[in-house]
Amino acid sequence: MPIYRYVCEECGYETTVMHGINESPEVICEECGAKMKRTIGRVGIIFKGSGFYITDSRKSEKKKEAASASSEKKD
Repeated sequence: MPIYRYVCEECGYETTVMHGINESPEVICEECGAKMKRTIGRVGIIFKGSGFYITDSRKSEKKKEAASASSEKKD
């Protein structure tokens, strides 16, 4: 069963509740007794591999030097 995150509309208290996808339980706030609303949970994202960092898109100094050296030889 999935875990859902609920936030109180009155006081902002947050809790998680496990229930089925087709269920719509009425969740009551433990702090103030008001109705809680289901919200989108926070998801951690991990970027793996190359191409995600600014240093991956830059040319290295060696490549720049080689490119400038080859263009000087052509002149």
